[in-house]
Amino acid sequence: MSKILVVDDEEKVCWAFEQFLEAEGHTPLIASSARQALEKVTAENPELVIMDIRMPGKLNGLEALVEMKKLDPEVYVIIMTAHGNMQTAIDAMQLGAYDYIVKPPDLDELKIIIQRALKSQKLSRELTLLRSEVMGRYQKENIVGKSPQMQDIYKLIGTLTTNDMTVLIEGETGVGKELVARAIHYNSPRKDKPFITVNCAALTETLLESELFGHEKGAFTGATSQKRGKFEAVQDGTLFLDEVGDISPNTQTKLLRILDSREFERVGGNQTLKMPARIIAATNRKMVEAVEAGRFRDDLYYRLKVVSIHIPPLRERKADIPLLVRHFVDVSNNEFNGLIKGIDPGAMELLTSHDFPGNVRELENIIKSAAVLARGGVILPEHLPSGIAKSAQSAGYPALKAVLETMLNEKIESGASNPYDEVTEYVDSFLVEMGLQLADQNQVKAADLLGISRTTLRNKMKK
Repeated sequence: MSKILVVDDEEKVCWAFEQFLEAEGHTPLIASSARQALEKVTAENPELVIMDIRMPGKLNGLEALVEMKKLDPEVYVIIMTAHGNMQTAIDAMQLGAYDYIVKPPDLDELKIIIQRALKSQKLSRELTLLRSEVMGRYQKENIVGKSPQMQDIYKLIGTLTTNDMTVLIEGETGVGKELVARAIHYNSPRKDKPFITVNCAALTETLLESELFGHEKGAFTGATSQKRGKFEAVQDGTLFLDEVGDISPNTQTKLLRILDSREFERVGGNQTLKMPARIIAATNRKMVEAVEAGRFRDDLYYRLKVVSIHIPPLRERKADIPLLVRHFVDVSNNEFNGLIKGIDPGAMELLTSHDFPGNVRELENIIKSAAVLARGGVILPEHLPSGIAKSAQSAGYPALKAVLETMLNEKIESGASNPYDEVTEYVDSFLVEMGLQLADQNQVKAADLLGISRTTLRNKMKK
C-alpha cells in the first residue's frame, strides 16, 4: 500500500498510529521531531504525513510543513493538534496542509481522510505525469524532419516561444499545423495554462459565435442557460483557431475587434470581459486569394498574420519521409505493443515515391495500418495500400534519389569510414535481388537480364 509518516513526540501516540496503519495495510514510518521528519521525507518519500503541531526543537509542525513542501511539493500533510482553534486551522490550510484534525482523532473519520488524501494525491501525480507527457510530445524536437524547410520552422518556433505575438500557420490539410501550434504553446511561459482548439469550419456562424464568445440565457432559441465561451475559458492560455479562413464576414468583424481591444461580450450580453489569451490561427486556404476576392477581411488577415509560418506539403520535402516513417513505426510499437523492427527497402522506396495528398497524416495512417498487418516484424511492400505502388510507377527516379540521399547522410552522420562503398553495396545487392526475382531465381537468365557474367553474379551473391 502506501508509506505514511507519523510525526509526534509522544511514543504512545506513535505506537497507536503504527498499529492502526498496519491494520489498514499501509507501511507506517515514525518520527519524533520535525527535523527527523524532514530527514524521513528525503530518505523514504512517503505519500502522506500525519504531523502534530507542537513538538520539541526549533521547528514546530507548521514550520516543518513549509520545509516538507519545499522538499517534495507533492507530499500530502495532515496536521493534528490537541489544542484546535480556528486560526491554527486557517494557518495550516494556507501553508498547504491537505487536512487538519484534532487529537485524539475518530478512527473511522481518519480512515476516510487518509483514503481521500491518497486518492487525491494519486490523481495529482497522474495529472503531473500527463502534463509532462503532453509537453514532451509537443517539444519542437519531436516534430520530425531534417529538410531545410523544417529547420526554418524549428527556428521560428523557438523565436515565438519567447513572445506573445499572434501567429498564422498556413498549409495543406494534414501537414501538422496544430502540432506546430502546440509546440509554440508548450515551449512558452504559458505552457501550464490551457491550450484550447476551435475548428471554425465545423460550426455554423451562430454556433461558432456561441462557442467562441459564450452566450447569455435567452440570447437565442435554445439558449436555456448562460454559457462560457472559449475566449473566457482559455484564460491566460492559448486559443488555437483552426481553419480560420472559413469564418463568416460577421464573425470576422467581431474577431478583429477582439484582437484590437482584447475585450469581448457574450452573445446577448452587455458585460465586457477581458481576453488575455494568445491567439494562434491556422488555415488550409490560400488567404491572399481570399482577401483579393473579398471573402476575407484584409485588416483581419494582417492582424492574424503578425508572424506567418508556412508548412510545406510532404511532397515538397520527401527527404523527411524516411525519418517520419521510422518515427511512426516507433509510435505504432508503443500504441499497439508491436514488435516492428523496420521497413523493407522496397517498401521505403514506394513511400518516398508517393506524393501523399493527405500529407503527414496520411503517412501516419499508412504506417499504423502496415504495422498491424506486418506480423513478421518488417513492413513489406504488400503491407502498403495498392495506390502507393501505382503512384510510385509514375514517380521515376526522384524517389530512388531521395532514398539514396537519406542513406548517404545517415552513413556520414554515423561516421562510416567509406560511405560511398556502403551505399553502392546496398544498391548492388538490391539490383542482384531484383534480377533474380525477375528471372524466377534462374542465375543464367538473371545474369543476362543484368548484363553481367554468371561468374560476376555468383560473386555478388556470395558478397
